[in-house]
Amino acid sequence: MTKSRIFLVFFCKLCNFALKVHKMSQGIPSIDRLAEQIDRQGVVVYDITKMPVYGESFVIPYAMLTITCSGWTRVDFDFEEVIYRENDFSAFRPDHVFTPVSTSEDYRAMLFIMSKRFYNVLTDMFPDNYRFVQYYNRNYHLKPNQVKGMICCFQLLSALCSLGHPDRFKLVASQVDVVAHMMEVYASSNGFVLETKSGLDLLVQRFHVLVSKNYHKNREVKFYADKLCLSPKYFGTLIHKAMGVSAGQVITRYVMVQAKHLLRHHRNLTIQQISDKLGFSDQTSFARYFKSHSGQTPQEYREGK
Repeated sequence: MTKSRIFLVFFCKLCNFALKVHKMSQGIPSIDRLAEQIDRQGVVVYDITKMPVYGESFVIPYAMLTITCSGWTRVDFDFEEVIYRENDFSAFRPDHVFTPVSTSEDYRAMLFIMSKRFYNVLTDMFPDNYRFVQYYNRNYHLKPNQVKGMICCFQLLSALCSLGHPDRFKLVASQVDVVAHMMEVYASSNGFVLETKSGLDLLVQRFHVLVSKNYHKNREVKFYADKLCLSPKYFGTLIHKAMGVSAGQVITRYVMVQAKHLLRHHRNLTIQQISDKLGFSDQTSFARYFKSHSGQTPQEYREGK
């Protein structure tokens, strides 16, 4: 028996033991309850059969790893339709626009979701060329035996996430590094060659990061062009070439996604408070902006008219 096979058998036995202690969460709560749990615990593992809200966009503020165990799901990810199928392993950077569209009846997936607080622990523990960073916003099709290995990792992560140990984050971070190493081995054995990102790809990535951090304070294309040391015209040309939409549309989408989410799911907040959160000078400016991009006033959208 090879060393890798011995390791996998041992790993699965360890996970089976761990699951006797901790039963993994089934299903997935509402977006707000999910956010509350992640912020409280730092890391969570979910075994899901459906998405929380179909047809509604939201900005995911977390890093996330997923395994599609069966079936498929179709989502809109930053203006691009993506289908995740059985045996796909996916990794996502935080602060991207995500819209669940549909899933097959036999869809099942496992999600490992990390808060930014946990992700900081992760990068502090592995500061030198942390290998897993290169896999974010990537999708890999794995072989069935490789999926079993990843499921074992996720099951152990689920058990570790529930511990009340003072060093729980460090234990989980170490296990995530094991996942990163396994993914590296699997990708290599499957013939995947990591491509060096083009300058345009890196520009789009940096633009998304900037928008996610500044859209509630700056909605002008010139601000982002200046940050990236480009003229607004040239910057706009590059973004349209890479994404098929204008830089202004990307910024607007971030604003509108968050505005709709706050109006629909945070009914304890007044429209004035939402306006303040999104950086508008007053409620009238927010209402004018919202209606120009949705055809409804904020109140009409909240009331479902």
